[in-house]
Amino acid sequence: MVKERLRDLARLYLPVYQIESGPMKVIYAGYSSIKRNYYIRTLSCEESKKTYLGRRWFWQIPAYLKLKNCSMVISEISRITLNRFQRYEGFILPEWTKMLINIDRPMSEIMSSNGTNISDVIRLTRKYDLTYELLTDKESLRFFYEKFYLPYITKRHKSEAFIIDFNLLWNPLLKPFLLTIKENGLMVGAGLCKGSANTLDLVIVGLLDGNEEYRRHGVIGAIYYYLIVEGQKRGAKFIDVGGSHPFINDGLTKYKMGLGAEFETDGNSWDPGQGHWLGVNKGSPIAMDFIKNNSFIFLDKDHMAIWSPRKQNKID
Repeated sequence: MVKERLRDLARLYLPVYQIESGPMKVIYAGYSSIKRNYYIRTLSCEESKKTYLGRRWFWQIPAYLKLKNCSMVISEISRITLNRFQRYEGFILPEWTKMLINIDRPMSEIMSSNGTNISDVIRLTRKYDLTYELLTDKESLRFFYEKFYLPYITKRHKSEAFIIDFNLLWNPLLKPFLLTIKENGLMVGAGLCKGSANTLDLVIVGLLDGNEEYRRHGVIGAIYYYLIVEGQKRGAKFIDVGGSHPFINDGLTKYKMGLGAEFETDGNSWDPGQGHWLGVNKGSPIAMDFIKNNSFIFLDKDHMAIWSPRKQNKID
């Protein structure tokens, strides 16, 4: 609680960076290099020039939209500043949005849902003879953390990797378990899960030594598929496949949607201390072009909504 309070207070007075990539000029206000790198990538600013502009009070941040050639302004927000930022024109974006798969229905119905690719997952599972096994001891979790999770997340996400401390993952009261995937008898992938009566949560996943070959063999997909199978055995109604970034063009978000996952729309399902305010310069053609060609999740009053390029009633 103290840590969260200090984090909220820190976001009253923010470091500000200007990121330029060709005609795109973005202002980012905040501390997290991981979050800043995510937005740089999302806005296609990888080949960019970054300039530190100093610190500003949070209420001064929206004024950057008036700068010449400024395309967009992104600011980290907190529980303290959320209400103020909601008054500004723009979007409140969650850092993570919960996604759920409804498994309270036959597998055939899940597979036949619009846009799902579970049939492809099952095909790879059969092709490479992928099987699953459950493990519950702490030693197995430590082995998974060091040999699967850490190599996988650091190789795949690089500078955007958000690594969860081992001690935060092991809580016997939550009855955690590993859903492991074997190929030819060798454990090649696993997911750390926990659950309640109605929902099984997939917390983190990993591949042996972070080897992308196992990903091509469908091991990550097999984790999701067998968790659905296990959840149905236990009588669960939902699989919580974890948080996804707000922009729907994100590869992981699209992958989860392909498994039948849907966004949780409850406005209380996100942490306002981890969100962002996105301000858009309507006079910037490149900013308007980006907004009109990308879908994302935002807080619309008290619930989550999807900004669709086909429904531009919020910004036009």
